[in-house]
Amino acid sequence: MPHDTKYSVIKFIILGLGAFFLQLYFIPLLEIKVWRPDLILLLILYIGYSFGVIHGTISGFILGLFQDALSPNPLGMSSLANCIIGFLAGQGRQFKLAYNAKVLLSILLILIHGIIFFFLYQFKSEASYLFLLFTRVFPNTIYTFAIGILISIFMRSKLSGT
Repeated sequence: MPHDTKYSVIKFIILGLGAFFLQLYFIPLLEIKVWRPDLILLLILYIGYSFGVIHGTISGFILGLFQDALSPNPLGMSSLANCIIGFLAGQGRQFKLAYNAKVLLSILLILIHGIIFFFLYQFKSEASYLFLLFTRVFPNTIYTFAIGILISIFMRSKLSGT
């Protein structure tokens, strides 16, 4: 295994565990009613944009399984939605998009993630899909995107040294 690949795997594991534990213990403190940002989804977008389709899809599947293991939802709901988003983010990497276009793509992918997840969720719940769309998907998309922008600004300033 080449040195860069070993480093990438270790980096993925550290980032994945960090995002997972932050999602588990810190994000409930930021929860507003039932709306919560999804740090794991943001990490999957980052991996897909940075490393491509294969890494995005695999990380989406594995991190989704971790999410599914701790949720009362049927196994596979998060992993399917995350896997699809990891794949699409990896596809977006091929286009070498400008920052503004990547921001718009991120909003769209976060929205697609919510649409897929809550489409599957509505089969288990008694709520209508339109209700879930307006009360869960749209607010979670906005909240996740806002946290993603804050993380992006923070990471840019830390990486640039300003």
